[in-house]
Parts: sequence; C-alpha cells; structure tokens
Amino acid sequence: MRWVVLVLLFFGMIINFADKSIIGLAAVPIMADLNLSYVDWGIVGSSYYWLYPVTGIIGAMFADRFGAKKILGSVMLVWAVLQFGVLVITALPLLIVYRVLLGAFEGPFSPVAYSHANKWFPPKLRGFANAVVVSGATVGAMVVAPLLVALISIFGWKVAFACLGAASIVWAIGFQFLTKESPLKAYEKVQKEKKAKLEKLNPKDFGKLLASPTALFTTLAYFSTYFLVVWIAVWLPVYLVEVIGMSAAEMGFGVMIIGIASMAIYVGTSSLSDNIFKKTQNWRLSRVYVVGGSMAIGALCMASITIFQNPIWVIAAMCIAKGLTYTILPIGPTIMINELPERGSLMTSILTSSGNIAGIIAPLVTGFLIGLSGSDKILGYNYSILFMAALVLIFAILFTLLVKPNASNKVVVEDVKNIQ
Repeated sequence: MRWVVLVLLFFGMIINFADKSIIGLAAVPIMADLNLSYVDWGIVGSSYYWLYPVTGIIGAMFADRFGAKKILGSVMLVWAVLQFGVLVITALPLLIVYRVLLGAFEGPFSPVAYSHANKWFPPKLRGFANAVVVSGATVGAMVVAPLLVALISIFGWKVAFACLGAASIVWAIGFQFLTKESPLKAYEKVQKEKKAKLEKLNPKDFGKLLASPTALFTTLAYFSTYFLVVWIAVWLPVYLVEVIGMSAAEMGFGVMIIGIASMAIYVGTSSLSDNIFKKTQNWRLSRVYVVGGSMAIGALCMASITIFQNPIWVIAAMCIAKGLTYTILPIGPTIMINELPERGSLMTSILTSSGNIAGIIAPLVTGFLIGLSGSDKILGYNYSILFMAALVLIFAILFTLLVKPNASNKVVVEDVKNIQ
C-alpha cells in the first residue's frame, strides 16, 4: 500500500507543478493576448504566492487533525474548478485573481504530501520517499514541458490549462479510492498520545523551536532554493528563448532535459543521504553535510551561466545546479518533521510556506531587474541569476555550520516494514 500512496503523491505533485509551470511555458502567448509588460508578468508570477504561505500552514493544520487524505482530495478538486475557469480570462485582473486563488489552494499540497509520505516509510527510506515526491515536481514543471508546449501551440493556452483541470479530477478520485489514511491504525495508543500532544501544543515553546538554529536555517536554506524553483517556473522558458536564442520547441526539450537530469541527481543524492544515515545514524553527516555541500556546488554552477552562455553549457549547468540545489527539498522536510514528529504536517508547512515567500519576491525581483536594465535583457537576467546564486551559497554555508538535528526523537516503525 505504501508504494501505491507514494506513486499517487508523485502524480499529484506532477499536477501541482504543471499548474505552476504552465504559466511560464505559455508566457509569450499570454503576454501577447493580454498585452502585458515584463513588470505585469512579474506581478502575475508573484501573485501565485501571495496567499500560498498562509494557506499552506492552515491546510497542514487541518491535515494533522482531520487527515491528509481528505485535505489532498479536496484541494485537488478546487484546482480543477480554477483551471477550467481559465477559459473565461480576458484581462490582467482576472489572470491575477486566478493565480492568487490557485496558489491559495495549492499551498497545502506539498507540506501535507511530505508529511503523508513520512507516515508510510521508516526513517531509512524517508529521504528517498520524499525525493520521489519532489521528483514529481520536476516532472510536472519540466519533463512534461514538451507536451504542455504542444497543447499550447495546437489548442491555445486556455485549453491547455483546462486539460490540467481534468487531470486533477482523475487524481482526486483515484486517491480517495486507492489509498488509506495511515499505516499506523494498529497503533491506536500512539495515535491517542499524538492527539493529546496536539491539544497541549504550547505556542511559546513552539516559537522557540521555530527560532532554533536547526529549524531557522533549514527554513532559510529552503527559502533560498525556492528562488531558483520560482525562477525556473516563471522565467527559465523566457530566458531560453530571449537570451539563449532557442525556438519554442527547443526550449521545451531543453526544459525537459534539465528536468530529467536534475531529477536523477537529487534522487541519487537523497538516496546517498539515506544510505549514510542507515549506516551511521548521524543526522549531521547524512543530512546536513550532504545537503549543504550539494547546495554550494549547485550555486556555483548556477552562477557560471552568466559567464558561459553557450546553449549546451547553459542546459548542462542548469541540470547540475537544479539537481544539487534541490536536495534540500526532500531532506529539509525530514529534518523539520524530526524536530516535532507529532506535528509533521505543521512543521513541514512552516518550512514550505516560509520558503514560498520567495515565490512572492523572486518574480518581482527578476521582472524589476530586467526592466531596470532597459534594452540589455541579458544584463538583467544575469543580475537575477547572480543574486540567486549568492543567496543559495550563503544559506548553504549557514545551514552546514549551524543545523544540528535532534537525534533523540524515536518513531515507532518496526511493523511498518511489513506493510505492503
């Protein structure tokens, strides 16, 4: 059963990030149809994240109390309604309202999905399990890019959005009928203790936990990486066309190559982290050093494309940069949940929602820098890339030096191994 759950979470994340990324893939026709400027487009990209951090936390709190299955199925159906609603968008204000609402209801998915996967897998497999969930994001954002580009080119951008709405309906039905809420139903005593802890959560103690170096710098590392996540979703397609000189078809395949290669890198790195943890039970060695080192190397590769803008190198460097930098995405939730296991969804939502604040800032910063550079678009893009690389490098170093996960938390997992 746990593998069925993982596969469905993987496909759910594909839909989630396809919803995010299709706006970037359709940037050129949307800007032309609605007569949008680069500043307007920066606002469109940012608007998705205006409510995302808040609703991510609220949705995760509901999931902790009422179950992930109900919350994930419900938000997926709302996505479908909103994606079909794109068919009536005719102006910038409606486009912004749509993006704000979509972001609001997609906010809970990632933290709840990570926490749900965490319930189904023992500690030695959680890095891999979360990496599979994250890989769904890469597939949704990049690997399916040629298909989305083809839909946009053949049927128009509005119909392409509606197709994603249909996929959301199929997923919601499948998730409700093919999965269970938890593999730990047999542990009724454990669940009762968890419920008691939920009632007794002390806001002051919770605040201290969030301000601890482990929670704080894990969140900031995630925040810095999300600059890259958002830049890839909103600006990478435009960058490959306008700066690197690719056609729409070449851009679609370039994005797909980056997605596939980077996915292999961060799944492999997460599995390496799991193997080290299995052998050593050392959180800093297996989780912190692996993630921090990967992020630092990724940041340097990212910065290199401002110097070497040959198309082949840009694609190769982005494969490495994305693959290594994204390592924080599957491992970060594992670290946060470990700090307060009975509030897994809430802890993950704090991480993802705080990181998604970058989603509000990143498109605006990029749009501003490109607009500020006037006719020299390359300079504007280079500034935005160097800003991201510096941010990731700084927080990778701080993460490596200051994050010390709680090694004393133990979770009952012996019989989970036997769940099919």
